Order: sequence, then C-alpha cells, then structure tokens
Amino acid sequence: MKAQLAEEIGNKLRKARLTISVAESATGGLIASLISDIPGSSEYLKGGIVAYDNQIKENVLGVAHQTLERHGAVSCQTAAEMSQGIRRLMATDIGISDTGIAGPTGATPNKPVGLFYFGLSCSSITHTERHVFSGNRIENKQRAAGAVLQMLHSHLDTPHTSTIALEGQHVVTCFLEYQGKVLLLRRSPRFGTYQGKWAGVSGYIEQGQTPLQQALREIGEETHLTEHDIVLVKEGSPLEVVDKGLDRKWIVHPYQFSIFDPNKIIINWENSEIQWVVPQDIDKLPTVPQLYEVWERVA
Repeated sequence: MKAQLAEEIGNKLRKARLTISVAESATGGLIASLISDIPGSSEYLKGGIVAYDNQIKENVLGVAHQTLERHGAVSCQTAAEMSQGIRRLMATDIGISDTGIAGPTGATPNKPVGLFYFGLSCSSITHTERHVFSGNRIENKQRAAGAVLQMLHSHLDTPHTSTIALEGQHVVTCFLEYQGKVLLLRRSPRFGTYQGKWAGVSGYIEQGQTPLQQALREIGEETHLTEHDIVLVKEGSPLEVVDKGLDRKWIVHPYQFSIFDPNKIIINWENSEIQWVVPQDIDKLPTVPQLYEVWERVA
C-alpha cells in the first residue's frame, strides 16, 4: 500500500516538475526511504535530514528556540517550522516533516505515546496534521510514515493558489524608549529566525497570556528589567506582516515602554548586542520585516 502510494506521489511530482525534501524526527528516515524506493526518485527527491535531537532541529533546520521551549519538540508549531526549514535548506518546492512520540517511553500527561505531528510547506501554504497511533514503537513509526505520504498525496491532488494562506502567529514587539531613543536588539546566531537582524524585544504570545502579559514577560527575559523599571507609554493596534521568504504570517502586537535606567539592561542569549537609535533611523539598519511600520503603531 505504501509502495503504491509512493509511486503515485512520484508520478505526480514528476508530472508537475516539483521537487521535495524531508525532515524527520520520530520516523528516523522511513519517509525518505519510502520515497526513494521508487526508481527514478532522484528526479524529485533532493534530500532529507533526520533531526532527532532538538539541537539539529534548531541549528540545522532553523526551528526557533522559543518554539521548542514553549511548545515542545512534539507540536504542530515545530512540525510546521521543520517543513519550512527543510524546504528552505534544500531549495525544494515542497518540504515535509514529522515529529512524535513513537514509544514506549516519552509520554507526558498532555502528549501520549503514539502522538505525531506532520508538516508540509510549499510556496502557497504551510499545513500541519495531528495523529495518534496505538501500536508499538515500530508500528507507530510505520503508520506515521504512511500517514505523511497520504498527506502529501492529498496535497498534490488539491489545487493551491500562489497566495500565502497561513494562520497568523501572534507575537509582541516592544520598543523601550529612553531620552528620545529606542532600544534595538540584534538577533543572535542561535536564534531560530532572522539571525543577525535588528528587532525590538519580541516573542510569541503563549496560550493563556494576554499580549500585555507576554510583553512584560519578554522584557524580563530579554533585558532583565522588571515592571518597576518600565512604564507603559502606548499599546498599538496589531499589524499583519507576511514574510513570503519564510512562508509565515505574523500578527504583531506593538508596545512602547519608557525605562528609567538603561544601565540595568542585561541581554540574554537571544540577542548578541544592543543599540539605541532615534526612531527615524530604524530603517537604516537591517531589521526584521516592517519593524519601522510596527514602531509607527506606537509612535
């Protein structure tokens, strides 16, 4: 059954002149093996990575450290970023991924044995699926690999537009102001996205947190400033930012805070250096997408 599915997928990829790459975690290479079992698969399969360790997910595939820390390796967010990362790394039309708990160990109260998340990324969409299998370790891996092929087969049978159709990821961006200048932080090489780019204090809005609560938390983590060191100046309306290169849509919730003492700032691993700039000079630096437009929401 899986062999027939892989052959049909190969025919569709060949006919459409599409290339594919694979990022695997729990399946350990089974998906790439099934695809490469088909004669002539070198026409469309460009390569794959078994990203079993989180460091490989982060440092090779570009999964954000924040994603792994807050959502875990076994999550739809990680699966999505793995598929985006492998497609970008291998320069293919489609990237597919899996991450899961094959068993018999590794379960948590919220994540049972047999839980898998799959990701598929192309120029028009990033899609994820959640599955729970009930077999032993080998059976779960084999069923997961088969399910990823089925997901890919269904994708190739469905027309897609060239418009990015991503569910927006809500983030906060905080500008800290002191004597007419705002603080920008340069993303460290260890950060999952926009390495070396300048940004405000920022991060994903976690489940159960309001944007303001998340903003205060991010300021504490990235600068070690407390609520007693800052004063909220303005909360801006959210801005939708689409990054076609990463196939991502961010919904940015902007904030401006005034701080009392810049000497108290101690940055963490997420950033490599800081710079105080007058707001009109923000665009003179290589920043994350549309940072000046985000600033204008709180100016």
